[in-house]
Order: sequence, then C-alpha cells, then structure tokens
Amino acid sequence: MEIFNFGGPFVLLVVAWLVFDWLQTRRATRRLKQQNGCQEPPRYPHKDRIFGSDLDRDTAEYAKQSKLLERWTSRYKKYGDTFGAIMQGTPAICTVNSTNLLAITTTNFKDYGVQPMRRDATLPFLGEGVFTMDGPFWEHSRALLRPTFTKTNIANLPAFEVHLQKFLKLLPQDGKTVDLKPLLCKLFIDTSTEFLFGETMGILNEDEPERSQAFLDAFHYAQKGTGRRLQLGKFAFLYRDRKYYESIKVAHAFAEYYVDKAIKYRRDHLSAEAEKSETVSDGDTPGRRVVLLHDMALETDNREDLRNQILHVFLAGHESSAITIGNAMFQLCRHPEKWETLRTEVLALGTAPLTVDKVKGLKYITNVIKETLRLYPVASMATRKAYKDTILPTGGGPNGTSPIFVRKGSVLSTSVYALHRIAECWKPDPEAFRPERWEDIKPGPNYMPFGWGVRTCPARNLAEIEIGYTLARIAQMYKTIECRDEVMDWVEELRVSTSSKNGTKIGLILA
Repeated sequence: MEIFNFGGPFVLLVVAWLVFDWLQTRRATRRLKQQNGCQEPPRYPHKDRIFGSDLDRDTAEYAKQSKLLERWTSRYKKYGDTFGAIMQGTPAICTVNSTNLLAITTTNFKDYGVQPMRRDATLPFLGEGVFTMDGPFWEHSRALLRPTFTKTNIANLPAFEVHLQKFLKLLPQDGKTVDLKPLLCKLFIDTSTEFLFGETMGILNEDEPERSQAFLDAFHYAQKGTGRRLQLGKFAFLYRDRKYYESIKVAHAFAEYYVDKAIKYRRDHLSAEAEKSETVSDGDTPGRRVVLLHDMALETDNREDLRNQILHVFLAGHESSAITIGNAMFQLCRHPEKWETLRTEVLALGTAPLTVDKVKGLKYITNVIKETLRLYPVASMATRKAYKDTILPTGGGPNGTSPIFVRKGSVLSTSVYALHRIAECWKPDPEAFRPERWEDIKPGPNYMPFGWGVRTCPARNLAEIEIGYTLARIAQMYKTIECRDEVMDWVEELRVSTSSKNGTKIGLILA
C-alpha cells in the first residue's frame, strides 16, 4: 500500500515533466520558425498520411520496373524542387534545390548525417567506415584515407597500362559484338586491388585464380543484399538470407588476409625506421608504388578497422570507374560524330606515351566524363537525417522562396539523377548527351556525382585520370565504335551503385 501511495505522486510528477518538456519544445520550435520566417513546403499527396505507405509502394513498384530514377524526376517536376513527404513512417523533405543542398552539405553540414541512414543496413558486411559514419569516427576514417589520395604520384599510369593491355587483348579484333560491362569491371578489379591491397587479383588473366573469383562472387552477393537492406531502411532487420551472411564471411576472410600482410608491413617499416634504414622512403617519392592498405596500416594496427575501411573503398573503387566508362561508351557509340571529335583530340597528341598531364589536358574527354556523370551518376540517390532542429533556406510558402523548418529526425532525400536534369543550367536539353555544354557552364552544387562539400569523394582526381586514360587508349586503337545494343534506351540497375542493366554492347572497328 505504501508503494502504491509513493507511485501515484511519482507518476504524476513524470507526466507533468513530460508535458512541460513538450510545451517548452513546442514554444522553442514556434520561436525558431518565427525568427527565420519559415513556411511549409508543398506536400506529396499521400493517401496514407500516417506512415506514407502509398509512396513506399509506388517506389517499390517502379524499382521493380527499373524506372525508379525517372519516377523521382517526374515527382520533382510535378511537386516542385522541394516538397515534404512521409517515407517509411518518417517525416521527409525531398529536395534538389541547389541552395538547400549547399546548406545540407556545407553551411550546416553538422546538422545532418548519413550514419542513421546507412550504418545499420551495411554493418554486417562493411562494418563502420568512411561511407557510413559521422562525427569523430568519420573524421578518423577520412584521416586514414585522405593522405594517400592527395599524393602527387597517386595515378600510376605505367602500372595501370599493364592491366589495360590485358583488357584490350580481350576485345574482339574483328568487329564482333562485345559487352564492355563485365570486361571493364574486371579491369578495375585488377587495378583497384593492386592499389588497395598491394597485389592484383589477376581476374583478367586467362588462368584467373579460383580464390579471386570466389571472393568476387561472395562480395557481389553481399553487395546485392546490402543494397536490398538499404532499400528496406528501418526495416532492414527483416532481410533474411543465409547465403548473404555466408558471403560476408568469405569476403571478410579475403580482406583480412591482406590486412594481416599490411600489419606485417607496418612492423617491418617501423623496425627499419627505428634503425634509420635508408630503404624507408617517403610516401610521396616519385616512382614509389602507392598501396592504400599499407599507408593506412602505418596509422593504425586495428585489424577490424583496417578491414572495414578497405572494404568501403573497394566497394566504391572497383565499380565506379568501370560503370562510368561503360556509360560513356554507351553514349559515344550512339553519337559517332562525338567519338570522332574525341578521337581527333587524342590523335593530335602523337604517339608518345600518355602522361597524367596530357590526360588532364584532353578537354573534350574531360567534358565527355562530366556529361556522362551528369546523365548517369553512379551514386544516384543521397539521403541524410537531421540530427537537430534546423532550417533549410528555401522551398517554403506559396512561392517556394521561404525557409523551411526541419524537425530533428527528419529524412533529407535527394535524387542526384533528377538534380542533374531539373536545374535551370541544364536547359533546354537536359536529357541530351552534349559534352559541349561544359565549355561554358559552371553548375556548382547542381552537379554532384562525387558528392559536395565536406564529404566530397577523396578519390575523384584518381578516378577522372584513369577514366580519361582508358577512353584515350581505346580511341588510339579503334577508328569507329558501333552500337549493338538490343535496347536503345539506357535502363537502370540499382544496387549500392547505379549502372546500365543491359550493359554496353558495341562493335569495335580497328584503325
């Protein structure tokens, strides 16, 4: 009875405190809105106004049809470049407005994060790493990676050429149809593993190692499962697939083999350094081979951390460049006059080996790469969550120019694919493949295939050099390229990355 007498007043006290806290929060929210002149943005016309299940079902249906990117573009055209919605039961603001994106990625960067959207879905496979974390751990991850990617000798074209020669030998010399997608994937698997692990997987070799293929099969299956978990969002725990977890074990064991070798490299390096050995060279020394895992191991010997970080980078590095080259060839074989322009620029350099500076000086190839990434960004969607009550600078009110209040916990969703088509700077022909547009355009945050602001991809420079070099070398060898695709339109394939579902089927005619 005494417990009951004590409990009654205590419960009332807790309820009173909760009501008081709610009222205080509501007053603070109202004050913040008034101070900033916030107004509501347009709203998606939900039938289910509580959980937003109608939008989720619509998204799932168009994803099955491989038309989700087009669907998002049509939504922005219909409801405006910024609109409110409910996604998987959570309040969301969908925006492709460049002013808002600048606030999200730069000005108010710390108000938003990717960790709540990515960590839980990717944790079994990738662990905690640079692409899934925020705050101090992200800063730690970035610090491990950035020094390597800022080195002057990061692009080792002679080493890249060794793998490219193997790739070129796999291309038909008689004009027969070939799908570039799997061959480009193999090329960048070999180049990226040499850069990341210090040893190539040899997947381009005629006698490709069985262990390498087993790892790739496991990695890609785990990648597919992770993509599904990301689509499920907060319901990722519902994903059940025994093969998914078995594949993760195979992928982890493969990565850990190289992590252990990197830790041994660390011990040897530190030992030699202690003895003041002259064989220890600085990481930016010309001619020295750069190995990312070795450089990271000099900063930490945490086995799990090294494994997770290298899996993160491999996920991004072995596909992005291959996909972009395939997409560029997809368009170039449909526009022979642009292939001729590209080839003329390359041949004007003569027969001397291509250097990094020469590749950077190929203006038309640079514009082809930019235009390809505009039309087909490899990371086609970007989502974050608000860590606190904050403000977006525009998109509210009847004219869409007033600031918008963003409540803590809201999802901020951006279709990069739609952004690259809707912005005024792309008009009047946003769907056209026209590299020439880049001669006089500076789109700013209306163009973000590598992200924007603080989280811009550190490997951007390396990727652009290797993509440009590959396109230039193909142009040196082949006079014309012919489209052999059964389907003329580009069809999306959404996993963790976005690629051409039907590949790139072409005929190559030797010069």
